[in-house]
Amino acid sequence: MRTNRFLWGIALTYSMGLVLLGLHFQHALNTDAVAYLRIASYYAAGKWDLAVSGYWGPLASWFMAVFLKLGVSPLAAGRGFMGVSAIVFLWGCVAVFRTSQLPEKWELTGAVLAALSGLYWSVQFITPDLFLGGLIGLAVSRQLAGPGLQTTSGAIRAGLWWGLACLTKAVAFPLAILATLAFGALALRNDPLNRRPLLRNLALIFLALGLVAGPWVLTLSLKYRTPTFSTTPRISHALTGPPDTDRYHPFARQLRPPAPGRITDWEEPSRMDYRYWSPFESPAYAWHQLKVIGRNIFICLALLTSLNVAWPALILSVASPRTRRRIDAAALRILENSLVVPFLLLILYLPCYVTWTEQRFFYAAFPFVFTALAQWAVHGRETSRRQASEATWWWWAVLGGIAPLAAAVLVAGDAPKMAGDYAADLARRVESANQAGPVAGSGALPGGRAGLYLAFLLNQPWYGDELHPSPASLSTCGARLVVVTRRSQLASALDQDPAFVNLDRQLFAGPTEAVRYPLIVYQINRPASVPDR
Repeated sequence: MRTNRFLWGIALTYSMGLVLLGLHFQHALNTDAVAYLRIASYYAAGKWDLAVSGYWGPLASWFMAVFLKLGVSPLAAGRGFMGVSAIVFLWGCVAVFRTSQLPEKWELTGAVLAALSGLYWSVQFITPDLFLGGLIGLAVSRQLAGPGLQTTSGAIRAGLWWGLACLTKAVAFPLAILATLAFGALALRNDPLNRRPLLRNLALIFLALGLVAGPWVLTLSLKYRTPTFSTTPRISHALTGPPDTDRYHPFARQLRPPAPGRITDWEEPSRMDYRYWSPFESPAYAWHQLKVIGRNIFICLALLTSLNVAWPALILSVASPRTRRRIDAAALRILENSLVVPFLLLILYLPCYVTWTEQRFFYAAFPFVFTALAQWAVHGRETSRRQASEATWWWWAVLGGIAPLAAAVLVAGDAPKMAGDYAADLARRVESANQAGPVAGSGALPGGRAGLYLAFLLNQPWYGDELHPSPASLSTCGARLVVVTRRSQLASALDQDPAFVNLDRQLFAGPTEAVRYPLIVYQINRPASVPDR
């Protein structure tokens, strides 16, 4: 009862913090958020041909569409979804801690660390990763509730949660299959006499998963005319290709109008011209794939470690047969189960496009990393030294969880919202000056592409960008406005080109205000006609 009261107190404080941070970051945007919010607007308007995309999981946009139908503004809908995501994340983490039978002190510590992390992660991006982490925690907690996989109701609930996770993000589909098989294999090894109920419940998990996610898979398969659960893996792999050509997302490398009805082609990357490749094309490509995997091993391990810097110590301890013998069988089973999801996430991302900034890919591993640390701290030492060792590990877990989070907050600060804040302010200025029109250029600032965000807020098409844009390419792209960063080489070139008109006089009260602004908006005097695609 006392633990429940503390958890309710954490949840109440957490909710208040989410509201306050959400207000502070109300204009924060990111590139993926534009796509999710635009797709949500299509669902809300019944534009099904524009809404269905194989690249973006639909669940986030469905949630946002509900907010939009209620009359909530797009930015508020995004913040509302992230608030719900943070609550689901905390719920999933606590469910994992309870299923793992953590002592009260460890359960409360994990809940506090999950809440602190969830607060910051909820405003860092508008993406479904935090929501996915909660759903995976709920799925696994039901899957492992009771003796192994022998609880029928737990199997059905696990399958339903896994199905929702598959609708949230593509990586959940292979993760659900592999994790379920892994948990089943571990349960069968530990209790081989219960093979029949185990296999029955495995079937129930996959059946429930299929009932939830199956209609979406069928929808995508009909749209793309081939069996499809997502187009994300193929595109992500394309980005890792050899440097013999530019393989980045075409929407950020080409100046061209988006498809009719869309703000940006990023809303449906599946139709863009990616440079797909295969490691089986040539020995050089095969060697490149191995190098990608080798690089990603270090990146993914670092991202897992950023969840808790005590994680490497745990891995080294568990890898030692001598220390493994100190832990009792029940605790060792929980410890092994806790390592399944982090390990599988690492494996699934190895051949794909992963950068040092993609910590969100591993939010789902958070409760399992902490549970593994807690299990080792409580059960992994000799009985005579258990109390002292557990206290030491507890401090390591607390400091290991707070340190990377505090470092991220101190380094990033308000950076995630800077581009969004300026885009929101610029949108008001452009509308007041009656200068709205199709936009080109990124206007890159900390927090993302202010040019794209401006187009989104103005409800105008964004014509993309080039790696090295020039006055010639911009003047013929067909857009009306160009957004660039002030005091850049491109701004200097545009100032000298008669095809571009600097709108500082129309948008600002005077030159002093304009010169302090980090962005410049130019109007293209003679936009060339652009042929239909």
